[in-house]
Amino acid sequence: MADAIVSIVVERLGDLLIQKAKSSLHGVSDQVELLQDELKLIRCLLKDADARQNERENIVRQCVADIRDVAYDAEDIIERYALEVGSRKGRGIQNVLKRFLCFLGEAKAISQTSSEIGKITKRISTLNSHLQNYGIKFDSKEAGGPSSLSEKIREQRQTYAHVEYDHVVVGLEDNLKEVVACLTEEVKYKYRVVSICGMGGLGKTTLARKIYHHQEVKTHFNCRAWACISQQCQRRDVWEGVMIGLISPSKVQRDEIRSMTDAELAEKLCEIQQRKKCLVVLDDIWKVADWNSLCAAFPMNHTNSRILLTSRNEDLALQVDPRGPLHKLPFLNDENSWELLQNLAISWRSEDSKIKEDMSCLGKEMVTYCKGLPLAVIVLGGLLATKQTLEEWTHVHRNVKSYIHQQKDLGINTVLALSYDDLPSHLKLCFLYLGHFPEDFEIRTKELIQMWMAEGLILQTRSNKETLEDVGERYLQQLVQRCMVQVGQKSFVAGIKTCRLHDLMRDFCVEKAKLENFLNVININDESNEEIEAPIGKVRRVAISGGSNLVIVSRSQKYFHLRSLLTFSVPLEDQKSMLGNFKYLRVFNFVISTINRSRVLDLPPEINSLIHLRFLSLRYTGVRSISSLENLKCLQTLDLRSTNREANVPNDMFRNMEHLRHLYLPRFSRVNGKLQLANASKLQTLVNIPVSICDVKDLTTGFDEFGKKLMPSKFTFNCLHVLKITIQQRSNNKRVDITPMVTSCPHIYELRLWGKIEKLPEHDKISPHLIQLKLNWTHLEEDPMLILEKLPNLKILHLGSSACTGEKMICSVRGFPQLQSLSLVDLNKLEEWKVEEGSLPSLCHLKIERCHKLRMVPNGLQFITTLQKLEIINMPMRFRDRLGKGGRDFYKIRHVSSLQI
Repeated sequence: MADAIVSIVVERLGDLLIQKAKSSLHGVSDQVELLQDELKLIRCLLKDADARQNERENIVRQCVADIRDVAYDAEDIIERYALEVGSRKGRGIQNVLKRFLCFLGEAKAISQTSSEIGKITKRISTLNSHLQNYGIKFDSKEAGGPSSLSEKIREQRQTYAHVEYDHVVVGLEDNLKEVVACLTEEVKYKYRVVSICGMGGLGKTTLARKIYHHQEVKTHFNCRAWACISQQCQRRDVWEGVMIGLISPSKVQRDEIRSMTDAELAEKLCEIQQRKKCLVVLDDIWKVADWNSLCAAFPMNHTNSRILLTSRNEDLALQVDPRGPLHKLPFLNDENSWELLQNLAISWRSEDSKIKEDMSCLGKEMVTYCKGLPLAVIVLGGLLATKQTLEEWTHVHRNVKSYIHQQKDLGINTVLALSYDDLPSHLKLCFLYLGHFPEDFEIRTKELIQMWMAEGLILQTRSNKETLEDVGERYLQQLVQRCMVQVGQKSFVAGIKTCRLHDLMRDFCVEKAKLENFLNVININDESNEEIEAPIGKVRRVAISGGSNLVIVSRSQKYFHLRSLLTFSVPLEDQKSMLGNFKYLRVFNFVISTINRSRVLDLPPEINSLIHLRFLSLRYTGVRSISSLENLKCLQTLDLRSTNREANVPNDMFRNMEHLRHLYLPRFSRVNGKLQLANASKLQTLVNIPVSICDVKDLTTGFDEFGKKLMPSKFTFNCLHVLKITIQQRSNNKRVDITPMVTSCPHIYELRLWGKIEKLPEHDKISPHLIQLKLNWTHLEEDPMLILEKLPNLKILHLGSSACTGEKMICSVRGFPQLQSLSLVDLNKLEEWKVEEGSLPSLCHLKIERCHKLRMVPNGLQFITTLQKLEIINMPMRFRDRLGKGGRDFYKIRHVSSLQI
């Protein structure tokens, strides 16, 4: 992991050196180049050190930790200098005395920074020597190879088809039937590979073994073979093992197999699989490269043979055979988890019924911690099986978390660590960052990616079309495909809307992050004032949950180099005193529970001193008055969304934020003058932009400063993807022309309008990329469907709260070609809705709520065969009666699988 951190710092220093023409590193650029070279050199050693992290001596581990700290210190010092120099350059100097004082200040900064860089360069050189003295090699073919520890784990994880474990298998019956059917049924569209994927410990190998020995499978296939691939794939061993399994050779034939060249062996294997109907199980395969190494021996065409593949990597399965079924193994439900634990630890006991009953009560509570992961239940059951007395069970119950994680050999942490160790170094950092969030927390993916960006964890690609946000989405998707992160909510617009970690995966993540001194998680108990003590050394990231006792965090110098601070349900006013100490903070995310959203307070002025800040979220804090944030020049994301309370926003607050990409204002903002944005061309998200402060004739002139020049009247927001406009209540008597603003956003894919508008822009004035549209209180007099149905990529449409005031709506033939979700809510004047046959051909979800004058659902619904879910909420009884079985309109919706009436 240290390798990844050093790589990020090297790249950041490179960016700053490129900018030296702008004088950001004036006076120290030569030393920064030397420092960058030293970091590149030591990075080559770190690749070997990280590869051997589980077996290296404590002194080597300490060296790696020191290198991590040195890299962070280097970046902090140089970025601080660049910001200070840039600040002086931009002030303008009005007289000779001020000019002279400025030069003196700059000379002092150069001298101080030069000295600090020299010390850091010397420290890196010393650590470089230490690593080499302890046998760490420069990155080469011999470095980072299989170690004795990894070989031991490989031996422990070796699987065999004939081995049947003595524990009972539960919860796999349906999965067994499905996969057996995929392997044995004749299908019209041929596929070669059937895959079983899932998180480590879910039972993929157990299911594969059950399938391998299933009578229907034995009957269907002429011959079968089993090969365990694991993380160090040995191609020759796999091929020979499969050959032996398929032909059951004599001693002479075995010798012939061993004497074959690789090409001969691969050709022979192909010939057997094409001539016979064979099943080959490739268990625990990790990398696409391993499959590419093996695939020459497995023909993909002209064969009735099958491959059953198990993996933690869904992407691998899709690349091996995109046509093949991908079976995602689910977690056990509560009933199956309890059944498995009973069989392992309780049902066979001969103790009296009272003791067994008490053990069952404790067991039912403990098994919930396993959260449906079979391996965790098996570890817990194996442990409890050795405990004979109720007192011993009670002791395990009190410490169940530590007992499950601390089991030796192939316990939970060892199995989960295999997934972590297989990650590329940049994904390891992104994964560990998830440890900030509490158990069962639904993490908003947009916010997560913005924090990754702020921390510099996302590396810019050479593609001009791929943004950092795109790369972040790809990183997250890779973690999901590797079954390390679970998907929460999904959306048509953002793909993965929320994500989370399985509780056991989170425990592993937090423990690993603490071991690597990447993150410190503090849980404050209000009653006992207990907290987890910080590790030795500087703390770079902290997550604080609950309570308000922040004395240790605010006073201890080990926290003064924080880069990320996430607080959960900690009052904002209790954090004011400590914010001033965190001069290098890049991420401050204040997460508050819904219960406390009514709190009202002013923005702490201490925040304005956090000049390195790139991500600031005060969402739902109830901030009423927002002071200037003009010092936060590095800010990329600013989230000030609040409840319905109006907030004061200085119009010049954003004028120095040249890197701002995502701006979320309070829902109702009071702004004196017109908003000044330093670099509107970089903006991707504008939420709750108050139209009332802008020229209603041409909204683009509302943002009246673009740097120091007047923004052109035809300015285009080329990067803007999300736009949410609020027309404030005091402007309700005016209708706003939003056409200029919408026209200036050619790449927008999410648009929300809240308030009265003159009319919708013509369809050719709206971005063809628009996917989601929400209209509330727009009071459109004309039927909006006439325009909206022509948008080629619109997938989500919400018309709510007097979005339109007409009595009739019509959806024409071939209208809304891509629309999948339609909501009609509080359209109080709508009486008739007509859907022509051929309209809405992709609609999956329809919601009609509180449209009290609407007489009936349209006849055209009967022709929409894609409709899967219909919600009728708070509609008159006469309307609902028509839709019930035997009702006059039931024939229109009888094909819909999910009805809520």
